[in-house]
Amino acid sequence: MTLRTLIPVAALVAAGFVAPRPVADESPFVKGLKPGERERILYVWTRDADHQQSDLLAVVDVDPQSETFGEIIATAPTGSAANEVHHFGYNVDANRIFGGAIATNTVYIYDVGTDPRNPSLIRQVQLDETGYSGPHSVFAVPGGVMLAMLGAVGGGGPGALVLLNDEGEFVEAYPVVNPDGSPGLMYDVGVKPAMNRMITSAWAHPMHVMEGTHLEHAGKQAVVWDWEQKKVLQVEDLDPAPFAVRWMHGPDARGVFVNAALGNSVWYGEDGDGDGVMRFHRVLSLPDGSVPVDMRVSYDDRFLYLSQWAGGKVQQYDISDPTSPELLTEVPLPQPNMMSLSPDSRRLYVTNSILSGMDGDVEFGAWLLHVGPDGMRVDPDFHPDFKGLPNGAGAPHDMLLK
Repeated sequence: MTLRTLIPVAALVAAGFVAPRPVADESPFVKGLKPGERERILYVWTRDADHQQSDLLAVVDVDPQSETFGEIIATAPTGSAANEVHHFGYNVDANRIFGGAIATNTVYIYDVGTDPRNPSLIRQVQLDETGYSGPHSVFAVPGGVMLAMLGAVGGGGPGALVLLNDEGEFVEAYPVVNPDGSPGLMYDVGVKPAMNRMITSAWAHPMHVMEGTHLEHAGKQAVVWDWEQKKVLQVEDLDPAPFAVRWMHGPDARGVFVNAALGNSVWYGEDGDGDGVMRFHRVLSLPDGSVPVDMRVSYDDRFLYLSQWAGGKVQQYDISDPTSPELLTEVPLPQPNMMSLSPDSRRLYVTNSILSGMDGDVEFGAWLLHVGPDGMRVDPDFHPDFKGLPNGAGAPHDMLLK
């Protein structure tokens, strides 16, 4: 792959780079990597490409001093096929991974604390008893994890947040209901404890997601909650299919980015007046057919990374002024989807499976982009082989660092 620089990046040099932070997950509650510690392992939640063999958790060696750098060194199968494994996440102690499966309404719990390089499946939990289905995002909270569920059992609405404890036992559910009483939709969740705010986004009901999500079924809502009371405060219309919820990181930061995948746009929301009301504005309008699917914010809040699944590129924006992102560099990749940013914001990992009904004819893989004063560049030595897995080709989706 070649790097195509669109705008001079002298601003990167002047800004410098962020000091290491103990971050390994989008949840601020996760006790992840220690300050100054570099990631050594990349976990990848991977579906079997043809739905005939077991889905699995893949372990990739990302230690640059290792002889197996960039290789898949272990796999931990789910023991079943056609789960449509999608997103996953740590618990607070980062010693367990909860992996969601949309098609079978299951969450798989892996022990990654005992032997991080060789995870073991310790439990699978069927979620029908919660009343909700389609586990999407997994978000660590004190005492367990919240699952963003796409809809109700049976395929309709509403979506909900479902709380499980660390053992995977059902604790409570928080359905998303619009102010007029109609059922709301769900996709992602992000919490800003310092503001006592939580934001959820919207995709579609599970049955429509499995069909590939047509525009007419997509939601538009960003929902603002009181975090402590789990009470809906605002429902704001954005563009179709608002996906990732990415808060700015510092304790004094009050802003959040949300990308609208089917609206080809990125929005920024902020409680700028200090009155508790989040005000959202479209800050990026992308070409039709871009389909921006994931975002990451650097830990010094200077840069936004955006993957355009249909546009075939990963972009880096300067967000010194978050209301007016400025494009710095972009790297072409085949249908880039999920991203994971290292705690020092110098390495960006990217995968390219989105959903079995949408992937099409693409060669699956994972890439490592180095982020430095000269922008982004692809690491030529990082090429984990997802075609040669023990059970055949795999389709890599979500990622976690350890």
